[in-house]
Amino acid sequence: MSSSSFQLSLDLAKDHFKIGDLDRAEFHLRSSLELEESEEAYFYLGLVQNALGSWSDALASYYKAVSLDHEYGNPCNEIGVLLLRMGNDKEAVYWLKKSVRCERNDAPHISYFNLATLYKLWNRPERSLQYLHKALSLKKDFMEANELWLELKKDEEAPSN
Repeated sequence: MSSSSFQLSLDLAKDHFKIGDLDRAEFHLRSSLELEESEEAYFYLGLVQNALGSWSDALASYYKAVSLDHEYGNPCNEIGVLLLRMGNDKEAVYWLKKSVRCERNDAPHISYFNLATLYKLWNRPERSLQYLHKALSLKKDFMEANELWLELKKDEEAPSN
């Protein structure tokens, strides 16, 4: 099969994913992967599996994406988020930090925000604010990061008993 068939399947999968048609997205992702292994196809397959609640399958897909391209930060971020949800905080930090160091990352501000959230959970507001600063320097209109920044600054200024 040609590379254009692969790209067509991948593009269809991404379109279906964006509108929430997860079954069709998964079908086209699996079809594209039959034609050619791709870190992007595995990444989107992981997103679909995650949305369907199949965390272990999603992790396997994200790990496969990273094995094909070690500099692809998007799946590293998703691995970190899933590990955090599963209670593996320390391993989550590794993957989130790896994500921000990757050369290819569509949304490093998200990874910084996720690190900030993790450090807030660990009651490390100073560290959380450092990561929020990095997130906001990349995307000034990042609403969730601005809200967390304000919340942490308010807590910082609150008188302690």
